[in-house]
Amino acid sequence: MVFWESYVSDEVMGIFAPIVIYWLYAGFYQLLPPLDEYRLHTRKEEEEKNLVPLSNVVKGVLLQQLVQAAIAHVLFLLTAPADDFGIPIQPSIPIQILQIIIGMFVMDTWQYFMHRYMHQNKFLYRHIHSQHHRLVVPYAIGALYNHPLEGLVLDTVGGAIAFLISGMTARTSVFFFCFAVIKTVDDHCGLWLPGNIFHIFFQNNTAYHDIHHQLPGTKFNYSQPFFSIWDKLLGTHMPYTLIKRPEGGFEARLVKD
Repeated sequence: MVFWESYVSDEVMGIFAPIVIYWLYAGFYQLLPPLDEYRLHTRKEEEEKNLVPLSNVVKGVLLQQLVQAAIAHVLFLLTAPADDFGIPIQPSIPIQILQIIIGMFVMDTWQYFMHRYMHQNKFLYRHIHSQHHRLVVPYAIGALYNHPLEGLVLDTVGGAIAFLISGMTARTSVFFFCFAVIKTVDDHCGLWLPGNIFHIFFQNNTAYHDIHHQLPGTKFNYSQPFFSIWDKLLGTHMPYTLIKRPEGGFEARLVKD
């Protein structure tokens, strides 16, 4: 039993919880004080290099989430397993954990190859993926700022494939997609905060993805949102070192062989 069971269905939670979590977590970062001593880029860099205003970013994210909600609704209608009394069948906890792990690897695989192709295909990069890279200096609210077609193909379809292949239920998907959202937002937050568990347990983290947003790193570090396995296997892994800036904060600097 989960805490929301008496109030809303698993399907409703699966549709709306990731959206609410996105804005709560990204909003938390947005409302923090400047924290210049932990920034990977200065505020001046953010103002000068980013090519799209916050208002446009918010509209773009909301559009992507609207499409995701519609597709999630259809998926849940088509896949919800139930017993003879119409009660949803929930697998055991170990099975749900296994499904989440499978979902992570499936999503990583889809996003790596689609993301890499959008960089290698000049037409797709120029007309679609470059919209995300208009945020040269990433920040949390912009984590899902994409061209609508990219948002559909890379994130929404990728999530749907992970959901279907793993066999997870709507209830399990609540935890999976909320975790994926939190991880994605954190990877774009632009802050190297002490004690951040994502920096401790994941090599694919805020600094790792920041390298990808830098001009010399755009052909590297495609992996998202969980692991860096595909980058390492296929030669697109770019290590980095964190340099303390004299004026405060850090710089993620490429380490080339």
